[in-house]
Amino acid sequence: MRYDVITFGETMIRFSPVDGQMLEQAEYLRADAAGTESNMAAALARMGADVAWVSALPDHPAGRWIASRLALHGVDTSHVAWVDGRAGWSEQTTRAGRSEQSEQSTRAMRTMRTMRAGVFFLEPGTPPRGSRVVYDRAGSTATGLTPEVLEDVLRAGARIVHTSGITASLSPACLETVARILGSRKERGYRTSFDINYRAKLWSPERARAVLESLLEQVDILVSTSDDAALIFGMDGAPEETIDALHRRFGNGIIVLTLAAGGAVGWSAETGFLHTSPYAVEPVDRLGAGDAFDAGLLYGLLREDLPAGLAYGTALAALSFSERGDMTWSTLEEVKGLVRRARPGGS
Repeated sequence: MRYDVITFGETMIRFSPVDGQMLEQAEYLRADAAGTESNMAAALARMGADVAWVSALPDHPAGRWIASRLALHGVDTSHVAWVDGRAGWSEQTTRAGRSEQSEQSTRAMRTMRTMRAGVFFLEPGTPPRGSRVVYDRAGSTATGLTPEVLEDVLRAGARIVHTSGITASLSPACLETVARILGSRKERGYRTSFDINYRAKLWSPERARAVLESLLEQVDILVSTSDDAALIFGMDGAPEETIDALHRRFGNGIIVLTLAAGGAVGWSAETGFLHTSPYAVEPVDRLGAGDAFDAGLLYGLLREDLPAGLAYGTALAALSFSERGDMTWSTLEEVKGLVRRARPGGS
């Protein structure tokens, strides 16, 4: 297998004022690359995993800036589909050798004519005022992502392919891509990982339930917040009861539920139920913590086992709270150090 993890989805540009300022009063904004799958990919790469992130990006400075932010962390972006608004795809992709696209992938890219990167604006808030997010992502280049764009990278092979409910909700093309990739897991020999990651601004709970019920039986590693499981599926019992209900409905081999109060509960047939406790944190930036958790979880599963994955995921999520931006810059040494200190007698 060429990669430990392949992941795909949209990455946007996040603009945010300095703390204590509202968007209307800000004179300048900080820019960060932000997307749930790419946040996770960057965190995994920083811990030493071999990770490829795939998407469709506009072939102009904003799109190249997004790719450069991911490459800076060590993520392989060579399979990105570069879209040129004049022809629907980028001639420069082939000439510069940024990736070798299959004939099918090239045909798919020719249908992508939207030349824009999605953006969103974050207005950080502290009590009594909460944070506010304003999205401007409809019709972005990434919404034209098709299964053919992932053909080359899947042929290279991966141990795990990861995506989320956010990608499934973006467009019919993205939903088709998610369904095709999940459905090909046995044929291609990878495990699938999926974070429900519900966003009310993208779809309703009813629509999410209908779509997810058609997808989740093909997921090997399922991650959800306790709140999402309650909202979408009406599973609002104790964490163990929710996990049991999800397993009976979808048959996933590993199920992890992150809790509103912090920490997580995980389950597999081999381990039974496992619990992790939350860390005390002083949040600098709350966005991206769930993606950091996913990265730690997958790293632990790849290198060790589910108990290690839960421990690394909880630690990396806590560390991410201390950093500005959606992507964490934490290292494997920091994660392991925090896990050791959290153990009785650890130092």
